[in-house]
Amino acid sequence: MPFVQKNLSTETTLKKSKNQQTPKKPPTHKTTNPVHQEDYVFLEKPGEDFTALKLISGPFASIVFKYGNVGFAPESEAVGGALPMRFDYTVIENNIQADTDSQEFINHIGDVLVVLLEEQMKEKNESA
Repeated sequence: MPFVQKNLSTETTLKKSKNQQTPKKPPTHKTTNPVHQEDYVFLEKPGEDFTALKLISGPFASIVFKYGNVGFAPESEAVGGALPMRFDYTVIENNIQADTDSQEFINHIGDVLVVLLEEQMKEKNESA
């Protein structure tokens, strides 16, 4: 059964990936500021216990993926006082055969993750 688009608030908890991968450490880059419903949408497959994301714009449009473990590097790896974010991801559909191991792809989905986390924090602060 294919994935279907699902409208979710950013309060959705991102579940851990069962396929553990070594976290990737991308270099500092300029964010692309992705926007929900313009650059990505949430997808859900009936019977699955996770929510996926589908990129709908840019060079990676149509790729479906999910996040795994999300965290930050230790303080010893701080760059300019900031801790680099680390995350795992699993590509579910890649019909365009894009290089999903490329730094460009990792940076892009990292930007999406930052937006999701910022929106979740904003909603949490507004409800407090």
